[in-house]
Amino acid sequence: MIRAVVFDLGGVLASGEGVTSEPAKLLGVPEEEFAELYWAGRADYDSGASDREYWAPILTALGKPAAVETIQQLAKLDADLWLRLRPAARSLLADLRAAGLTLAVLTNAPFNLDVGLLDADFADEVDGWFVSASMGVGKPERAAYLRVAEVLELEPYEIAFIDDKQANVEGAERAGLVGHLWVSDAETRDWLISLGVLPEGF
Repeated sequence: MIRAVVFDLGGVLASGEGVTSEPAKLLGVPEEEFAELYWAGRADYDSGASDREYWAPILTALGKPAAVETIQQLAKLDADLWLRLRPAARSLLADLRAAGLTLAVLTNAPFNLDVGLLDADFADEVDGWFVSASMGVGKPERAAYLRVAEVLELEPYEIAFIDDKQANVEGAERAGLVGHLWVSDAETRDWLISLGVLPEGF
């Protein structure tokens, strides 16, 4: 029996719209150039690299001063953009909570997003937030999923996990969770209904 539903954040609950265009506009640089640098070092940032370790090389490569104020501004903007949940995703969370499910988010993300959660208007809409940088381990590592199960005090097979990356879904399944590759909100809702997590027509 599924007792909890755990979601990825970026690409599933949040679209990440503007994560490269808005900072590029702020810095006055081409988005394509900024985006290449942004994604190149993202894995290290999500694994726990500091704001300065991540943003300073980007600014230097763009010919911009790596000022403390600029780094802080970029880190905050980045967190704010990733913490914009889509209305349909929030509706699904509300329906799952009304159905009595435990809800959590497991995301590969940096410390700045964990800090940003303190001011997020939806932070209390889920029961647990698991951020890779703060945990010291991320998806698709087995330990990340087992940490979630441990904190939620559930067996892995009692948890449904939804992610938009196949490798992360497969990692969850290897850890014993019931995994699902996110395609759309409607398709995800249908899958949850098929599991008996949500009633028909909910």
